[in-house]
Amino acid sequence: MAEAAPANPGRRWRVPITSVAVFGLGALVALAAGVVLWLGLGSALESTRSLVQERSNAVLDTLERRIEAHLQPVTEQAGWITSLVAAGTLDLEGGPRLDAFMSGAFAATPQVAGIGYFRPDSTGRVWYRGARAVEAEDQDQSADEAFREWLRDGRQARKSAWQDPIWVDILNTTTVLHDSPLRRDGRFLGMLGQVVPVADLSEHLVGDDAPAAATPFVLHRGREVLAHPRLVDWSPPDTGSSKPLATVDEIGDPVLAALGTDATREGRWLVRSGPEIDVTWVVLDDVWHLVLQRETPRFGDWTVGVHLDTSRIEDATVARPLWAAGAGLAVLVAAVLFAAFVGRRVSRPVRSIAAAARAVEDDRLDVVPPLRPSRIREMDDANRSFNRMVEGLRERQVIRRTLGRYVPEKVAHELLSAGGRIEPTEARASVLFCDLVGFTSLTEALGPSGIVEVLNDWFSRMTEILERRGGAVIQFQGDAILATFNVPVADPGHARHAVRAALEMRAATRGMSAGGRTLECRIGIATGAVTAGAVGASGRLSYTVYGDAVNLAARLEALNREHGTAVLLSGETAREAEGLPVEPAGAVTVRGQSVPTRLFTVREEAPDTHPPPQPQGPMPEPGSGRRSEQ
Repeated sequence: MAEAAPANPGRRWRVPITSVAVFGLGALVALAAGVVLWLGLGSALESTRSLVQERSNAVLDTLERRIEAHLQPVTEQAGWITSLVAAGTLDLEGGPRLDAFMSGAFAATPQVAGIGYFRPDSTGRVWYRGARAVEAEDQDQSADEAFREWLRDGRQARKSAWQDPIWVDILNTTTVLHDSPLRRDGRFLGMLGQVVPVADLSEHLVGDDAPAAATPFVLHRGREVLAHPRLVDWSPPDTGSSKPLATVDEIGDPVLAALGTDATREGRWLVRSGPEIDVTWVVLDDVWHLVLQRETPRFGDWTVGVHLDTSRIEDATVARPLWAAGAGLAVLVAAVLFAAFVGRRVSRPVRSIAAAARAVEDDRLDVVPPLRPSRIREMDDANRSFNRMVEGLRERQVIRRTLGRYVPEKVAHELLSAGGRIEPTEARASVLFCDLVGFTSLTEALGPSGIVEVLNDWFSRMTEILERRGGAVIQFQGDAILATFNVPVADPGHARHAVRAALEMRAATRGMSAGGRTLECRIGIATGAVTAGAVGASGRLSYTVYGDAVNLAARLEALNREHGTAVLLSGETAREAEGLPVEPAGAVTVRGQSVPTRLFTVREEAPDTHPPPQPQGPMPEPGSGRRSEQ
């Protein structure tokens, strides 16, 4: 084992982990101070949110009261007329008396610009507020499908309601319609309608006490403007057509036009409670506009709201938390950057040792860099210990790889794991014995250096095939190879894999040439019980296998010359080599055995990629194929 590298003599001092803990405590103190500051900011923000909530509700309540003060008399008058009709006091066919009654109704509700009564057959009478007196006219709307549908809906209605705005040609303006079903003794008599000009609603919405920075508005269905200061003197463009309401894009208010665009920011954080208020910000030319909105369903699909130009607000109710939040955000960003910088510096050695540990875990010791010395005492000790461990593992890896060149890799691993000892094992295995044909004449033709080069090349190719098929090379004996399957590496299909390896070895050998001729090899495979273990002198051991299967494999390899075959299998091997083209090759009495041994060979067509189907029926008996050659 290599000695550990000495400590860096240039290092004079190291910071103990206690000092790091002190700095950590300082960070905790800073965190505690930050929490206190955050709580203070949170308390101030909560107070601001409560104040904004109260002011927002107050502003919107004021707007709703103004709308209600303008429209509620219309609702009350509709209820009064409905009750008179139901009681029979008001005759809807009263002629001049009805005209006089409606003139009085106009006097009671100056905001009403028109009143109409329509019978179920779509005929009726309409009264308008003229320049000098009330004007009346009879109308027949039976040809208007929309008008007939309005009457049908009124027949089902049970109470008065505000409807969608409509354009009234005779008034040349958009109006808000309030209708009421008229009944007497349960019989539907028709519909009463009253219209209020939208322009009057806008004028009534703007009060003398409104701050200069505030712009009130009423929206219909989100994007249509019912009331706005700009609608007081606004007239639609002369396009040859009329429509009930202008949109937010047409009235010249850039804040309303920007709602729902990229200039909109979420503003819910500014309101302490009350989800009925929609709070947003609109940023135009670096100026923040606060937009407050609230739905008012009692008048229809209406939304009452106001937007405020924060640059024109004299107090800092809204601006103060924004400045505080900006300053707090700047401090927080600085703290995060500083923490990230310190964290990276502190965690760098930890990341280095973690990466090195992963490389060791993946057995990539050649790419593990030496860990640098650290100013932190415990980390420096850990780095030096880790470096020594890696050096030891590298030496162990070299030993294992060196052993693997002389014994199977599995055996080398077990030797290192067991402290240099490996226990004998018994198992049923397939033993393969392979020998080059004409080795003596080939040696004479190539000479010592030539034959060694050829053997090394041939052994390398054969070993690669054997290991790919799960076999282990036990010995190189001159020009012969002894390999086992299922020992020392377990392999349930060892016989079949041994035969496939033999076919590949034969094909690979025929693809080689030396001394002006193509190389050939003979192979014998036997299956049976074997004993594997390390044997030899006390100071020098060799891993090998013993058993009848080993002797039989060597004998079968030699019998290839007598039988004119290239691969001979024992009966046990042939029985277990399922799916391979096995054929009987006779029988022979092997020395030391009283019972003749059945011999089998295997065809060498398409040895691996497309194996023929497994033969059906029992194993062929000796002598049923080619006769044995003696």
